[in-house]
Amino acid sequence: MYRNLFTAWYCLGVLALCLVTFLVLTPFFGREADRAFSVGFAWTGLLGFLPFFWFVVFRKEQEDERDILIRQRSVAVGCIIAISTIFPLASLIACVFQFQSIPINFMFFPLHCGMIVGTFACSTTLLYLYYKGTHRTWRAA
Repeated sequence: MYRNLFTAWYCLGVLALCLVTFLVLTPFFGREADRAFSVGFAWTGLLGFLPFFWFVVFRKEQEDERDILIRQRSVAVGCIIAISTIFPLASLIACVFQFQSIPINFMFFPLHCGMIVGTFACSTTLLYLYYKGTHRTWRAA
């Protein structure tokens, strides 16, 4: 249980760090907000440390069927929301630049948005399902 909760809070913390960095750097760069976007969302690389925490820090933690089912549901919700974010944004960008070449600034925008929205949805779903489960047992006791 602690592994999944740590994962959810860690992902939300990384996303909050990205957003705060972007919002702080945007006034300094002014018209070149691409640099603030690049620096701010470079923090998403910290999500790559999750396997280290899973297999080194929390390696002896036992999981039951409930933990596995909650993790599977939250990952499914995150993937569905990420895909449903990526495709409309990509098609919108393709429609806007219909007969022109698409600028490189807009190429990865749907992927970034999909990754961020999917990670946020997965983490919040994970926290909600754990809260819902503990809330039920608390009320029944």
